Amino acid sequence: MRTVLIVGAGFSGVACAIQMLRLAGRQPLRVLLLNRSGRLARGMAYGTQSPQHLLNVVAANMSVLPDDPEHFVHYAGMRDSGVAGGSFVARSVYGDYLEWALRQAQDQAPRHATLDCISGSVCSLHAKTRGGLAATLEDGRSIEADRVVLAFGHLPAPPPELSRGQWSDTSRYLADPWRGDLLTTIGAHDPVLLLGTGLTAVDIALQLLRRNPSRRVHALSRHGLLPQPYKPLSGHLAGSTLRRDEAPTVRAALHAFMRQVEHLEDAGMDWHDAVAALRPQAAGIWQAWPAAERRRFLRHVRPYWDVHRHQLPPTVQQELSAALARGALHVSAGRVAGIRDEAELALLTVQPRGSEECIELRAGRIINCTGSCASPRRAAVPLVQQLLADGLMRADALGLGLDTGADCAVLGANGQPTPGLYYIGPWLRAGFWEATAVPELRRFAATIARACM
Repeated sequence: MRTVLIVGAGFSGVACAIQMLRLAGRQPLRVLLLNRSGRLARGMAYGTQSPQHLLNVVAANMSVLPDDPEHFVHYAGMRDSGVAGGSFVARSVYGDYLEWALRQAQDQAPRHATLDCISGSVCSLHAKTRGGLAATLEDGRSIEADRVVLAFGHLPAPPPELSRGQWSDTSRYLADPWRGDLLTTIGAHDPVLLLGTGLTAVDIALQLLRRNPSRRVHALSRHGLLPQPYKPLSGHLAGSTLRRDEAPTVRAALHAFMRQVEHLEDAGMDWHDAVAALRPQAAGIWQAWPAAERRRFLRHVRPYWDVHRHQLPPTVQQELSAALARGALHVSAGRVAGIRDEAELALLTVQPRGSEECIELRAGRIINCTGSCASPRRAAVPLVQQLLADGLMRADALGLGLDTGADCAVLGANGQPTPGLYYIGPWLRAGFWEATAVPELRRFAATIARACM
């Protein structure tokens, strides 16, 4: 019997388990789905229970099955007949959907393909002499498997670096914006500083302002850019892709992209359509660039790509615009240089972007909304640090994630695949760039499932 251990049961882990059950051949297969919390298919993205936390992608693009694009729309329609392909559905509903899809795959799998869901956390992983891997759990249990898939999802971001002092100089810093007791830890009238201005910061800002519309919320990031609003695509994108020879460098790719935007605007479309057309090509363009071009993209273009690529649902955009218009939410560009606690508030020294002079801000709470931990080297996870130290895993040179093969096999310190070890999640960005959204992750899940069979 072949045993596959999947470490993590958020979207990526569940998607891998579903694909393995669907692709099970004649050989007996046992899939072990390990989850720290015991609750499946939630993680950072879908653990929220607030109906106001919406997916930022329309339902038509959220199927967990690459070969059945209507799968999620069908499920959501069973729960709410008003849901259509263009609807933005609550994230909690999507978590329920993933659980349902997993049960469906389990029920339809052949008898010799089984799924066991286990609660626990892996603290170390070692190669066995005769092949396979042995995982040791925090409670002392040991699990042996022929294949292991690391699917632990988004890990908490470390605090931003300061030039003056340390974050330990204040007790008002909150590292996890998705902790369940967030609102109860913040006074109703406390001014709040959010580190980051992306989708997470928007969600948390609006959540705080719904509780108290007169609260003062300040969002700070290096560029001060907010996500752009979503717009339905025209559906007529033929001929709007970039040729590989048009994008040998970042500068050439940017000029070619802008020409495409102008071309689409002449045809009654806009940049939304251009981004949608470019997205399937992103991995190929990224992989063709040498390291110097990738660094250039990260330094000069990435912030603008992110805010155009990850868009806001219309209802969220309307609420955000209203908060900005009435002054309840203030957004600025800069970086925190130093921090210390005063009697009732934290005093932050902030250097605005483009200025050599610093200003002071005061906040009752500072919440890290900068996203997940980008570099494995900075991940405060014993398993990750053990795999790096033992040479079974290698962080990429740009601090984006892991070095992996085309089939998501984890590369060791010697540059060769670690036998039986695979990874799926945001650290695939190092090799594929686009690696955080459902359309890409479901394809990676299918690739890993085929490699594990």
